[in-house]
Amino acid sequence: MSESRRIEVNLGPRSYPVVIGAGLLGEFGAMLRAEGLRQTGAFLITDPNVAGHYFEKVRASLDAAGFAKIVRHDITAGEAGKNWDEFTKTCAAMLGAFPDAATAPLVLLLGGGVVGDLGGFAAAVFRRGVPFVQIPTTLLAAVDSSVGGKVAVNFGGVKNIMGAFSQPRMVVCDLDALRTLGQREVRSGMAEVIKYGAVCSRSLFEQLEAGALEKMLALDPAALTDIVAQCMRLKADVVEQDELDRLGIRNVLNFGHTIGHALELSADYALTHGEAISVGMVAATRMAVKFGVVGEDFQKRLIALLGRAGLPLTHPDAPGLYDRILRALQLDKKFRDGKNLFVLPAGIGTWAPRENVDWELVHDCVRAVLAG
Repeated sequence: MSESRRIEVNLGPRSYPVVIGAGLLGEFGAMLRAEGLRQTGAFLITDPNVAGHYFEKVRASLDAAGFAKIVRHDITAGEAGKNWDEFTKTCAAMLGAFPDAATAPLVLLLGGGVVGDLGGFAAAVFRRGVPFVQIPTTLLAAVDSSVGGKVAVNFGGVKNIMGAFSQPRMVVCDLDALRTLGQREVRSGMAEVIKYGAVCSRSLFEQLEAGALEKMLALDPAALTDIVAQCMRLKADVVEQDELDRLGIRNVLNFGHTIGHALELSADYALTHGEAISVGMVAATRMAVKFGVVGEDFQKRLIALLGRAGLPLTHPDAPGLYDRILRALQLDKKFRDGKNLFVLPAGIGTWAPRENVDWELVHDCVRAVLAG
């Protein structure tokens, strides 16, 4: 195991560590024990693709750490599997494996954002909440969804509408796991990295512009360690200020997500999450320029960075797609009392919320990112 980075997410009694480094999975069981997690049963949620690479290594480390019962449960890979049926199957499997309340398991989430979101939600409601640990295996999950305690599934055609706030006991990010990702998944994760730079950190944005972006795409070890840690720290800072998303501070993390989520869902997941968020950031920036919240220089720099990452700036139009996006926007969880809410960039590393945007402007921004 190489030298690792440790970040503390300070939430009082719900505080937890995030550990980032290479070669961590082989020591995973020992790390759990070192953090005071004493359970003897583990319920590991993953998907078949991830399990094929990493389950045996994790299982062996748990066995060596004294876990007497290790149960693996696979869910369908990909966003299309983040649904109520998969969720209930997972809860049923957990109950079947650990029917006795006295032996509630430690839930382990080995995978990307779908595994983390669905599995975390199952852990949050099983016996009114059992401890869980996030083990992100994608860049996107590492820099974003594994930290912060938002766990959910898609339901009724709405993304993440059924869910809870439930913080993990620990996040273990083994950067070696990213080396089995395809380039499309790496690029997808870079959308969230660029988001952090665009609205949370000028220094990160400029670091990406100066060549760190290409190093990240090449999975350069030093760049990965540095930038993943920066993003996780930025996410932790926001979560510490607004854990339950009640103060509006946590909205910054939704830059690009309002139109991006609607596009992702409406296009039947033809785009990865990061690809949809890339298009959403372009749309939100267009809105910000129209309002005069940000200048065209920011727009050009953001588009250049997304382009260098190989991320889409538009999505091909299709019959009915525009109308589906508009319907999906009406169901956005951030909208309150009939008023929409958009997160707009206000300069590199800064942002501004804009509520009750005229729907004609929203329509214009959606049309602008649907290529004919």
